[in-house]
Amino acid sequence: MGSPLSRKSLKDILKVAFSNVAKLLSGVLVGLLLPKIIGVTDYGYYKTFTLYGVYVGLFTFGITDGIYLKFGGKDYSELNKPAFRFYTRFYFLMELVFSVLAAAVAVFLLPGEYRFIFICLAIYLLFFNITSFFQTISQITGRFTELSVRNLLQSLLQAIAILFMYFNSQSVSNLGAYINSYRFFTGIYVSITCLLALWYIFTYRDLVFGSCKDYKAGKSDILYFVKSGTPLLVSNLSMLLLLSLDRQFVNVLFTTDEYAVYAFAYNILTLFSTTLSAISTVLYPALKRTDEESLKSSYIKLVFSVMMLSFAGALLYYPLLKFIPWFLPKYTDALPIFRIIIPGLAISSAVTIVMHNYYKVLGENLRFFRNCLCILSASFSANLVAYLIFGTREAISVASILVLLLWYILTERLSIKHYGISSMPIYKNMLYILIMGASFYLSTMINIWWLGMLVYAAVLGVVTLFFKPNDHAIV
Repeated sequence: MGSPLSRKSLKDILKVAFSNVAKLLSGVLVGLLLPKIIGVTDYGYYKTFTLYGVYVGLFTFGITDGIYLKFGGKDYSELNKPAFRFYTRFYFLMELVFSVLAAAVAVFLLPGEYRFIFICLAIYLLFFNITSFFQTISQITGRFTELSVRNLLQSLLQAIAILFMYFNSQSVSNLGAYINSYRFFTGIYVSITCLLALWYIFTYRDLVFGSCKDYKAGKSDILYFVKSGTPLLVSNLSMLLLLSLDRQFVNVLFTTDEYAVYAFAYNILTLFSTTLSAISTVLYPALKRTDEESLKSSYIKLVFSVMMLSFAGALLYYPLLKFIPWFLPKYTDALPIFRIIIPGLAISSAVTIVMHNYYKVLGENLRFFRNCLCILSASFSANLVAYLIFGTREAISVASILVLLLWYILTERLSIKHYGISSMPIYKNMLYILIMGASFYLSTMINIWWLGMLVYAAVLGVVTLFFKPNDHAIV
């Protein structure tokens, strides 16, 4: 059947990548202007909202993941519409119930700013999970234009909101301090998610309205989705927790202002990874349509390509050395943290974009979850030891990078065990990570930023050409 990245898959990646470029530009505006507008403390509260917002997917209980696994690679015309209407209505009702319960807990049990944050999270839970449900439909059926258009709209609306806040903050006739607060932008953020959910409901109205499957048969399907999707759900959530555990530590153990600076460093890193996520969106349906021999032949190249793009993205660090102190002087302390965590992007991207999709195709979600669980316990221990011994955010960052390296090694074992891939290209990829990571750290020690950038770019070019897999690398 050929390579997983066929011409159609590459077109789909370009569609999603184009929308992700718009998302990146919007993210740059939000990432650089929002902290300047609302101040360090309010930015810390906003990043607390986004930190816990990644876990609202827990309340899908594996239903969307089960649908994703069962119907991945299907055409939209092949979907059983009456059956999907039942799934949609059941899912909506379930999300509404949990949203109301979460809001009630926030109102009656939480104090101050955390009450507002978790009320917003409760509303966000409902509309984000509805949006995710329909995004799953778009993804499994290859309707990537819908994903791209909605990404563009979301990016445009966020950009308009942040520009409005910025010009208001610079205007003599300031409309009020509330507009220049995290509460205002968080409300806008949740409202945009609500708008996207409503648009999806209209687009997929034939999966919402009309006759549906009877309750008994539909309930059986739901139970199947929960059973098959839960391993993928818990593996996804454990992966998210693993990737954010150091931020959880800093959020709990340091002040809101200190957490704001730490979260700002990760926010810049997220901007680096936004365009790369286009590959992950398209990759699973493409892999599902691919025979095992093609999967095997493409594995090493896919991993290497993602790592190469990640290390190329690290070039943006050097101009930021001048830009951040000039434009956001209160966040200058984020630069040492940012320097530490940048090489981690290549490691985490290789695992989350390529390896995880291979695990899903092979039905090895439980194995991936067990790997994540082992690394999660190692990450908790490493972060705790780093805090107890050094008591700094930088020490926690270093611990997180070492744990990511361990995660890469443990996750890579499947490629050798299942596909029988030669260990040589596996070791070459690992050596590439170590050499490029060390090159980045050493080049950032050069006091002249542009000279460090040129040295790193030269090393990146030479090392990448030397380690680039050839057509026989996996035999």
